[in-house]
Amino acid sequence: MNEEEIIAALKKMKKEGTLSNSLPQVIEYAKELSSNSLEKAGYILRDISFADWMHPEVVDLKPIKIAVISNFTADSLSRYLCGLLIQEGIWPEFYIAPYNQYVYQLMGEKSDLYRFEPDITFCLLDEILIFEECQDDDWTVEDIKYGTKQKIEQLRLLIEMYQRHCKGLLVLNTIPFPEELHSVVIDYKSKALLSKEWRLFEANLLGFSDHYQQVITLDLSILLQNVSQYRDARLSYYASMKMSDEMLLAISEEGLKISRSILGLNKKCLTLDLDETLWGGIVGDDGLDGIQLGNTSPGNIFIDFQNKINMLKKQGVLLAINSKNEEKNVKEIFEKHPDMVLKQDDFVIICSNWNAKHENLKKIASHLNIGLDSFVFLDDSPFERNMVREYMTDVTVPEMPKDPSFYVETLLKPGWFNCIALTKEDSQRTDKYRQIVKRKEFQDSASSIEEYLQGLDVNVFLLNTTKMNLPRLYQLNTRTNQFNLTTRRYQESEIKEMSEQDRYLIIGFQATDRFGDNGIVGSVYIEKIVDEGNEEWWIRNFIMSCRVFSRDIETAVLHYILDIAKEKGVSSVFGEYIPSKKNGYVQNFYSDHGFQAISKDQTPVIYRHSLDPISLKETWVTLHPFKEGSTV
Repeated sequence: MNEEEIIAALKKMKKEGTLSNSLPQVIEYAKELSSNSLEKAGYILRDISFADWMHPEVVDLKPIKIAVISNFTADSLSRYLCGLLIQEGIWPEFYIAPYNQYVYQLMGEKSDLYRFEPDITFCLLDEILIFEECQDDDWTVEDIKYGTKQKIEQLRLLIEMYQRHCKGLLVLNTIPFPEELHSVVIDYKSKALLSKEWRLFEANLLGFSDHYQQVITLDLSILLQNVSQYRDARLSYYASMKMSDEMLLAISEEGLKISRSILGLNKKCLTLDLDETLWGGIVGDDGLDGIQLGNTSPGNIFIDFQNKINMLKKQGVLLAINSKNEEKNVKEIFEKHPDMVLKQDDFVIICSNWNAKHENLKKIASHLNIGLDSFVFLDDSPFERNMVREYMTDVTVPEMPKDPSFYVETLLKPGWFNCIALTKEDSQRTDKYRQIVKRKEFQDSASSIEEYLQGLDVNVFLLNTTKMNLPRLYQLNTRTNQFNLTTRRYQESEIKEMSEQDRYLIIGFQATDRFGDNGIVGSVYIEKIVDEGNEEWWIRNFIMSCRVFSRDIETAVLHYILDIAKEKGVSSVFGEYIPSKKNGYVQNFYSDHGFQAISKDQTPVIYRHSLDPISLKETWVTLHPFKEGSTV
């Protein structure tokens, strides 16, 4: 079907009332649409809520709530974003505020915005919010200076109000100064001063992202580099639409990346071919001196590509090689070629053999213990790409351009690896996953699992929530899917708020072993409920990184929780399990540790431990409780 036929089919399904039974088909249709048709699809599907779908679990649908407030007409944003999100199995529910009501929505404690409880709020603004501060159209640079200062202070108050009443992210934007208003100033001295004051204003807008935990500011000057038209004068005058559809689409694409991040759908591992991908030529045919890699074209193209990949690696993206090549030839390139930017140690695993590439991807995923949906695979060969797409449907395989000059854009523009904020752990991720491979080799050499676990010398350190480790706890909460008992995604602000209340207990834990420090690898979220003097503990979520599976770390932490609960006179500890497409690994976690299921036929499944007795499962873990002065 072509795009017009798809749009017609969606209209027909909606008219006939069959959309709610056709979710997989709707998503497949959406994947076939280009940006030209996305807004139409988004308009058709805009008022279908997550609750309307008959069987959302068949595609592991991820719901998200998004609000759009602005000082101009920005309805197209929700329609574009709706189409983009549906393509990736994310179902949005939108709240669109009335025209130019952003101040009221943010200030009103009982506004529709806060009642909606969005995960993300887009607050789109244009230059009118500054010029409305001027007394008339005969403005001066001094008026602009005064107006920008006043508006920054007002926005600061609005942000603080938002953080008091909403847990979601607030997305702001910088505001490009309109060319026609810059042109109306005729002396170049004043033009320069005007640009200076406006850029200070934009710098303050960007500064909100650094100062406020829940704020992201999109830099529209960056997005404008790929947008031919920021504003359509006709739509601006006739429809109060101050940004072009093309600009709103670009913002929507950033909205997709942000949504992926907070839902834990960003990618973790970049897997790369070698010949004609990391360098030009075929190493088996051209040899060490014959491949294209150096300061002149086309070798400089591959140098730049490797530099960009290296920057991703330093920010926590895992790198792996999946190449049909002789291992000794590949090793020679890494060791002896003077222009190689990437070295062997930059990769967590190297598969250089003649096996089918989808089989190598299975091996890599198994060694790293991450899901195939966490991979992006780059290969210049259409045959290899199609093979992986056919056998590994969860792996993201972009279509590679024939000209390697566009490799960098192909890799970076979709924002597969984007996250809300980096942590100290990210810069160490490659080393930690290389340790995983070494542990696997150590395990293979052990005569039994007991010998392996004893030889690991695992130590676990319990941690309180602090300003230093809060970003990592939030990151684990968003990115962990397999060992995640309920897949509840708490915002960073929610975690901070819970940690400050006596009603909640948040336990982070760090693990080390003979191969090194794994860093902070897990967290437990406990709610204490007291009723008529009787105290119960409810484990609202238990999260642990896949890096440390199968070492009894979770057992040691859970035993500590049960022991301390009994010591404090807690009557029972309850655990919850909400099944997802990815967390089947932990479906028996509570029953394996002495909990009794008290509700199997509902979601969440609820388990109870009476704390009498606490049967201890043997572990090889040395657990170090909270440091002195910490509270439970």
